[in-house]
Amino acid sequence: MRLGIYLLFGVLAAEPVLHVEMPYQTIAGTQLKLDLAVPGTGKGPYPVVVCLHGGGWSMGSKGSFRKYLPQFAALGYAAAAIQYRLAPENQFPAPIEDTHSAIAFLRANAKRWNLDPDRVTILGASAGAHLALLAGFDNRSKVNAIIDISAPTDLRDWRMGPAAEQTLIKTTSKTSALLVSELLGPTDPVTASPVAQVRPGGVPVLIFQWKQDQAVAAQQVERLVAALSEVRVKHEIVWFEGRGHALSGPGVEQIVPKTVEFLNRLRQ
Repeated sequence: MRLGIYLLFGVLAAEPVLHVEMPYQTIAGTQLKLDLAVPGTGKGPYPVVVCLHGGGWSMGSKGSFRKYLPQFAALGYAAAAIQYRLAPENQFPAPIEDTHSAIAFLRANAKRWNLDPDRVTILGASAGAHLALLAGFDNRSKVNAIIDISAPTDLRDWRMGPAAEQTLIKTTSKTSALLVSELLGPTDPVTASPVAQVRPGGVPVLIFQWKQDQAVAAQQVERLVAALSEVRVKHEIVWFEGRGHALSGPGVEQIVPKTVEFLNRLRQ
């Protein structure tokens, strides 16, 4: 599907090509699908950003990234938004396994879409960022970088702030503690906490965080930064002023260009 030529960040952007609802694996008779935007110009092969949606591990969809995929493509990066299995029907580590499967699918089809199999980044928002960190830290998929947008980083004590908690209860009848319980089941929270899974030699991490995030307190990010610093894993953090979370808030329009800048610097 051609999206047409459009203005991006004030610049006439190349025409990306969008492939939607492509099955990448079937589990128990259910197809998991992804959307992929590929640059319409340039000789490639194109580096790939794999995007994981938020939604408290039990809600949300890959559609939340639909408008961001062509933005990456216009800047020379292919970008995929993936569907992963949701809790409570599918508990940890099901979404991590799905992430690795999606990356394997994209690599297996790299020639088909002119992708660079050696330059793959995982990006996630909110719960998706938590999953992106864990998948990137175990790095079975040999990714080059992780982009974290508002991730809960320590499930041992992560809870939403009072206002966000009340909104969650009102809209879903769930608490943040229940969201964690539905994801983990019998899994030890340490095993599923990115701060506890940081290891020396890890891939670079770019973090986006709002100073007044009501769903993921800044202290969660500060713990991750401390863990990365302790073992000298390369990382950068972009702090946004005011209230925001995941893909909503002042400064959100900076996420795509700053991510591309970060990834381009890693190549230098």
